[in-house]
Amino acid sequence: MASTYKTEGKTRLITFFSQHPDTQYTVDELCAALSEAYPDAYNGAKECKSSLYRRLSVLLEEGTVRKFRDDKQSAYVYQYVACGACSHHFHLKCLSCGKLEHLDCVISDQLLAHISADHHFCVDRGRSILYGLCADCHDEPNTPVNIPLCPCGHKHE
Repeated sequence: MASTYKTEGKTRLITFFSQHPDTQYTVDELCAALSEAYPDAYNGAKECKSSLYRRLSVLLEEGTVRKFRDDKQSAYVYQYVACGACSHHFHLKCLSCGKLEHLDCVISDQLLAHISADHHFCVDRGRSILYGLCADCHDEPNTPVNIPLCPCGHKHE
C-alpha cells in the first residue's frame, strides 16, 4: 500500500511535476531541474538522486507518476499523471521529440473489444504505448526518424 505521508521533498516533486505535466524526465534531468528550482533543498547530485529514487518509487506506487522506457535516451523517464486516469487509455509516443499524448477515444475502446473478443487477449491500456510521430513532427522536413509510410499516406524520407 502506498504511503500517504507528506514530506516537503515529496510536495516539491509533485508541485514540479504538476507544473510540467506533458514533460518526461530522467532522474538526472529531474535532479538538475529540482536543484535549479529549489537550490536550498539539495546538497549535491548524489543526495538529490538517492532521495528522488525513494520519492519516485512512492509516487509510482500511488499512481501519481508513470515510468516509461525512452529508447532514444536509453533510460527510464518519469511523467506526471495529470489526467488522473492513465490506466483507462492508450498513449501515443513521438519517436522524434519524445512527447507523450493521451489517446482517450471511442476507437481505442473498439480496438480493445476486438482484441479481447477475437484474440482472447486482455490489454493493459495504461501501459500500452503506440509509437510514431506527433502532429508537430509529422510534417517537419528534418525529422530524424525514418518511418517510410504513415497510415495517413504521408511519406517520410
